[in-house]
Amino acid sequence: MRLVFVTQVYDERDAVLGFVAGWVRELAARCESVRVVCLEAGELAEKPANVEVRVLGRKGRIRRWWRWRRFLSEAFADGATHVLAHMVPRYANMARGQTRRAGAKLCLWYTHAGVDQRLLDACRACDLVFTASAESLRVDAPNKVVTGHGIDLRHFAPRRAEVDAPLAAPARILSVGRLTPSKDPLVVVDALARLVAEGRDLHLDLVGAGLVESDRAYRAEVERRVAAHQLGTRVHLHGAVPWLEVPPWFERASVVVNASHTGSIDKVVLEAMAMERPVVSCNEAVPPLLSALGERRELLAFAPGDDAALASAIGRLLDLDASSFARLGRELRCIVAEGHEVGALMDRLVRRMESIP
Repeated sequence: MRLVFVTQVYDERDAVLGFVAGWVRELAARCESVRVVCLEAGELAEKPANVEVRVLGRKGRIRRWWRWRRFLSEAFADGATHVLAHMVPRYANMARGQTRRAGAKLCLWYTHAGVDQRLLDACRACDLVFTASAESLRVDAPNKVVTGHGIDLRHFAPRRAEVDAPLAAPARILSVGRLTPSKDPLVVVDALARLVAEGRDLHLDLVGAGLVESDRAYRAEVERRVAAHQLGTRVHLHGAVPWLEVPPWFERASVVVNASHTGSIDKVVLEAMAMERPVVSCNEAVPPLLSALGERRELLAFAPGDDAALASAIGRLLDLDASSFARLGRELRCIVAEGHEVGALMDRLVRRMESIP
């Protein structure tokens, strides 16, 4: 397979899309060649030898359009057989004409509860549409393929000393993700206030930054809520953290909270699990993921926006004895290893793309 992989950012230091570098590495190990077409690229010294990169840039719509046409034409002239668009349906729609004329196959990877006309058009345009879970693509399409996520277990590999000492005081709650209403950090702050009022010695680390002006305004709202609860010495807003530097944040956390309302499996949930950290989530897509835990999966769930339920769930986890806590962490990592490891995901993607008639 000669693959064209279309994505927004190819940079392992990017706070949001750093994991894409791992995808490219694993795809390159399974394809004759990979040509990455992206809006921007970072340091590429470690890219595989059979990977080429074409950067569209973020400015100049007309120039970007001509670059796009040229980059695809060059790829097909060099024998590209498949195009995989990552997360952005518009990329698949824009590639449709040239891909079909070249006799190549077109696929999309998409994980978000949101459905709009661009996504519906992309589902019709593509030969296959891959997604991590049934809830991650809410379109009833015959070409929909549920594959699981792809977590880099080499990157998210817990060190034993940190794994064995997560409950030492003060305990730390961690929330990783964009500082935006859809991630609902306010409910985490409110839950912290309840736990501190109970007499627990706790700190909260909020790792992530906003991307647009409205996100910056929302940060101010979060800061006001922290001040209202008089938690200024306990809540720490760290801003964006490069993907390469995320694992240590999981290691020093006692409990990870995912309050996202997106409705699809948030990759952060699986990264926390890979680091053997319990993650409490209100996401409806998470309980099916944890079926191997049986009734214990209820320990890791709360209703969206319910700070009392979240505080109760965190408290129950912090009250586990060390052996039960460690056992839960090991089981969570096993769930990721068995169904959501990046190499296994790339095996599935490549195998299915190669099987397209």
